[in-house]
Amino acid sequence: MSLVNITIIVIVLISVSASGQIISRAWEVEGYYWRDFNGTVPSDAYPGGTDVTGKPIFIGQVFDKYLIPAKIYSNDKQAYYEHGGSEYKATQHVKILCTQHPEQFEWIRTNNDELKLLTDKNLIIGGYEPGSTTYIGRVRYKGEVSIGKAIVHFFFIHSGLHITHDGSGIRHTKFEVLAFNPNSPKIGLPFKLD
Repeated sequence: MSLVNITIIVIVLISVSASGQIISRAWEVEGYYWRDFNGTVPSDAYPGGTDVTGKPIFIGQVFDKYLIPAKIYSNDKQAYYEHGGSEYKATQHVKILCTQHPEQFEWIRTNNDELKLLTDKNLIIGGYEPGSTTYIGRVRYKGEVSIGKAIVHFFFIHSGLHITHDGSGIRHTKFEVLAFNPNSPKIGLPFKLD
């Protein structure tokens, strides 16, 4: 084999490897990511709320026919989500929102009328249900800052923030929605400055 053929093979292998990395990263959003939740909250999980004792509530996603935002309590192996006015629990097909830069997230106060007008913000898509755009929202309710699905639905009566409490689904019309600002300065640098 000549030196030219070996060089071409090496270049092709490097190109395939590099393009493989690019393709694998095409599905990632810089700044945050969804991890599989196995019952243990990872150290890079993003806390979006607090329970009545002040412990963090984390942001989850459950796949149960649709992709639905959920809340995950500290020291609880289940994710809780609202669908059809009821509370459901899941231990399978659950993801948890994680980040190395929590300072790039912001909570924006809004309501049913204004949510669809927040076009200048990078709202976090939290899931999918037919006929709606599903974001991640939170609201203070009965001593808890609770996480749920903030939806803009073509039937206005379904729009709002849907959370769970004591086995029931509750709809709120005033709430906060989660946005990501990639232009916020990153506090945690990956290297030490000399």
